[in-house]
Amino acid sequence: MINILMKKKSIFKILLLFVLSVNTAFAYDVIRLNVSQGIKKEKYDAFNSILEVDLETTGFIQKDIHIQVENAYKRFYGTTYLKDGMPNPKFKKDYIQNLENLSFITISNEKRMMKLLVKEPTLGGFAPLNYLTYKYVNDEKTYVATLTPKAMLDITNVKDEEVRKTFTKYVDKLSAVSDEGMRGKVEFLEIKKLNDKTMMKFEIPFDRGDDILDAKIDFMNKFESVFKGHDYIIAGKRDFHDYWARHEMKQDRFDEYWVYSLCHFTFSYTVFNVWKRPELGVLAPCSMYMYVEQGGNTLHVGMPSVKNWITIGEIKDPKKIKYIKDMDEKIRGIMISLGAKEI
Repeated sequence: MINILMKKKSIFKILLLFVLSVNTAFAYDVIRLNVSQGIKKEKYDAFNSILEVDLETTGFIQKDIHIQVENAYKRFYGTTYLKDGMPNPKFKKDYIQNLENLSFITISNEKRMMKLLVKEPTLGGFAPLNYLTYKYVNDEKTYVATLTPKAMLDITNVKDEEVRKTFTKYVDKLSAVSDEGMRGKVEFLEIKKLNDKTMMKFEIPFDRGDDILDAKIDFMNKFESVFKGHDYIIAGKRDFHDYWARHEMKQDRFDEYWVYSLCHFTFSYTVFNVWKRPELGVLAPCSMYMYVEQGGNTLHVGMPSVKNWITIGEIKDPKKIKYIKDMDEKIRGIMISLGAKEI
């Protein structure tokens, strides 16, 4: 009888260890947060600390800084009349403000990213990567957040081990400097796993003509006009190849390589402010990379799928899931209208 009980206890311990190991295996750190205490009703709060951090000491260069986006939401959707006295057509009767601060900084480094992008062009889906800060109304906590380097690398399907190692080192240094500046508590948001398909990719026939630069500018003008016509904001643009050429940096893969930062204002207002999910701002603005191989006649385009927001946010509400999926369909439709074929 004793032997039987001993065996049962051993089996139970083995099963327990198995369950714990399975749960640990499925834990995936996806968002890294530095959480610090702000001081309410005073000019200085924890958010100002991050503005004083010299991010360039980490090798990252700030380019597009969008501070206090919540005020823009209020102007767009919470104001009955425009400055000229005319009714605001975008006014929402149910407008609410859940955020005291929402700010984005897109950061990258054209110089050191060159070798990484030559090997793994899809990494442009996070070049620039987004540096997010947010604070809720009536809350003393300020959050500084980025996706973890593993999440960014896995979403963009980067396989090259050297690229993964180098990019991780870059982002870890950024995190260390941020932590020193914010002096907050480091936390991670976990999920079980990423989507099976994390990227949207397209190919567009590209007529180089007599001058590829002219062809590129023509396409850019058309692209920007179409996306703006569908309520997108071009929140930023980084022309990596132009930087490389101006600084006489040699690479043997691209004739052109650039990245757009895209934002759909109503979508972001809804997710960050109304749904109270500002942490998903680590996925915004969406980085859409574009490149032409040397001597090629195809424009390669890609960006992280908006469906990642569902998985990373662990969103269960069917209406919210549909709302997010519709954004992917909207982007797909716009790209097809530009002559793109999804691959």
